[in-house]
Amino acid sequence: MSTSLPAADETLDSIGTAGVRVLQRRGGYRFTLDAVLLAAFAAAEAPSVPGPLLELGAGSGVVSFLLACQFGLGPVDALELQPEVHARLVRAVALNACEGRVRPLLGDLRQARALWAPGAYAHVVSNPPFRPRSAGVHSPDPERALSKQEVACEAADVVAAARHALPPGGRVSLVYPAARVAEVLGLLAAARFFPVALRFIHARAEAPATRFLVHAVRDRSRELAVRPPLIAHGAGPGGYSSEVAALMDPPRAG
Repeated sequence: MSTSLPAADETLDSIGTAGVRVLQRRGGYRFTLDAVLLAAFAAAEAPSVPGPLLELGAGSGVVSFLLACQFGLGPVDALELQPEVHARLVRAVALNACEGRVRPLLGDLRQARALWAPGAYAHVVSNPPFRPRSAGVHSPDPERALSKQEVACEAADVVAAARHALPPGGRVSLVYPAARVAEVLGLLAAARFFPVALRFIHARAEAPATRFLVHAVRDRSRELAVRPPLIAHGAGPGGYSSEVAALMDPPRAG
């Protein structure tokens, strides 16, 4: 059997208008809509930044593959901590014919200084673990626990890794829970990242924000633009809003 095909405990899932395919463990962490929205936001805010991109905490590689295949950016280095997750990411490169455009890296973002040279990237993106280490009950599954809670890294570690990866003027795009907006903006400011775009995500138009997307520039003070709210669900195909539906599925023939 080809190593690109899913094993018995894996699924092969397709996402996005370019038909990106990823391998995921059935009982492990599964990608969410946040990854799709982060990729679209990063591409919209920095559509032509020259140089390579870096994804911190790539998981199944959804963000990296969308940036390369759907939005035509890259190359993208996809850094993942967990060896088994990284191995699935390596196999997915062949599935998406992304050799040279998505380059899986195995490593710990907290060891950024040992992994790449200062200022090696033009744009860093991350959909990191959302929950603080002390929040809620940890999943008994190690893969899910590392992906959902700040067991192996915290928001400050993500910002520090991004600062090392970027030169002055380099860009970083992040997605976090809306409740952490003050904390994350404070961490960015302390590291001399200046937010230039902020967008809140709402499940429905009348609902409070659940997530926020932020795009910031290292060492370059700029005016902040607060983008219109991103509404996830509505009357569009699949129960999504028209904006989100346009990002999700490849067009059907005929």
